[in-house]
Amino acid sequence: MNGLISFRTILPLAIVLGLVCTSVSAKNSPAQKSNRTKAVDSSRNEGAKLFKANCQNCHSTGESGGCLGPVLAGEGSRRSKFFIESRISNDPKMVQEFLRAYGHAELMPHMRVDSIAAKKLASYVASLAAVESGFDVKSHEPQKKRAQLNNGASAQSIANGKRLVYERGCLMCHSFGGMGGQFAPAFDGIGARHSKEFIAESISSAELFQGNSGREYGARGLVMPPSSFSEEEIESIASYLSSLK
Repeated sequence: MNGLISFRTILPLAIVLGLVCTSVSAKNSPAQKSNRTKAVDSSRNEGAKLFKANCQNCHSTGESGGCLGPVLAGEGSRRSKFFIESRISNDPKMVQEFLRAYGHAELMPHMRVDSIAAKKLASYVASLAAVESGFDVKSHEPQKKRAQLNNGASAQSIANGKRLVYERGCLMCHSFGGMGGQFAPAFDGIGARHSKEFIAESISSAELFQGNSGREYGARGLVMPPSSFSEEEIESIASYLSSLK
């Protein structure tokens, strides 16, 4: 009797487990995997079209595009698709998520698109391969000697410098705390490496060269006009950066 009860108890369980296994197997069948791959490819291809229509005037894929915004080659190895999506989606929740993850005001006003378009663009951008030849990252070369700076920076000057760094696009190329660009030296600890005078003199000719290439960036080189900051702004930025030790 006990054996019969055990059999009756085990048999339905075995059937249920069999159904579960069959269901899981079906979800991971070659046909299901093929459909998922096709869906991803379709989303990526549609994202490529959206990128060409809306993004490539400012951003480059490493092969073609503009130079006003960061180069997006290899972006998928540095950012998650969710981060990219939250950067460009106009969904209020995604906007707040980006601000929470980024921790600072946007570097510059950036267009945002609806959620569906954002997912497609994120799928495409995350798929962009890094430039095989890499990038030659060079520090700024001081261009001229300027009047002696005030080494005792005020709290207001440092605050203004920080605001300028985040608002005027410095982090498109430079990075701080792991956030920002990959095409120029990081700002972390820069005040311990260079004097305030050196930093001020170096805010002049940012350089971005695609290594061993005759393509767009190899030919253009300069991407930051040296005249975009006033002397007062340069001193404020130098004050802020020299405080990062």
